[in-house]
Amino acid sequence: MFTSESVDEDREAPTRAAATLVAVRDVAKRYGNRTAIEDLELTLRAGEVFGLAGANGGGKTTTLRILAGILKPDRGRGHVLGFDLMRETKEIRKQIGYMSQRLSFYADLSVLENLRFRAEVYEMEESRTAAESVMREFELEQYARRPAGQLSGGWARRLQLAAALIHTPRLILLDEPTVGLDPISRHDVWRRIERRASQGAGVIVSTHDLAEAKRCSRVTLLCEGRIARDAFES
Repeated sequence: MFTSESVDEDREAPTRAAATLVAVRDVAKRYGNRTAIEDLELTLRAGEVFGLAGANGGGKTTTLRILAGILKPDRGRGHVLGFDLMRETKEIRKQIGYMSQRLSFYADLSVLENLRFRAEVYEMEESRTAAESVMREFELEQYARRPAGQLSGGWARRLQLAAALIHTPRLILLDEPTVGLDPISRHDVWRRIERRASQGAGVIVSTHDLAEAKRCSRVTLLCEGRIARDAFES
């Protein structure tokens, strides 16, 4: 699954950099005496939908937060979008699209205001144009002026996904993106995930639902921070 060549790849080589979006190994993270991640090894190529499966508390969220540049590992090496996992977390955060399991928007702001704010965070020049465009894509226009906190669960998830993808990231990290959704809303989320992958983005999805993990092209099972089963095709 992983070779030293992919970790230590020359970032000046455009062909390989475009193909391999994530290549990390020996990643570890502890919280006090508890091991969250130990000896994690993971690769992702453009166009793949990679599943991190396992029970709650298995290390899936920690893994995504590390790859997103939000959480620094205690140990590890490799690159995310060509940036060093340990030294260039700020650059990683600017480039990826990350959707947390917990809803993360401003409840008192409207849908449009939340999306404009996210566009400005990503330093997009025309924040209103970007917000209106992604609202059309996610069919959120009818809720443009509604406070985000008044959205139903399915529409709130759709807003959160729209915010994560507003800057068209090449790497998309989704933490339990369908949790709590009805079957129709769940299908809609997966349809959008698969569309982005078909357009060349790499996607990593965490899930505790093994049936849902079968929609991924490859899956790794995590148990208590360790790989219980290496990546396999679903």
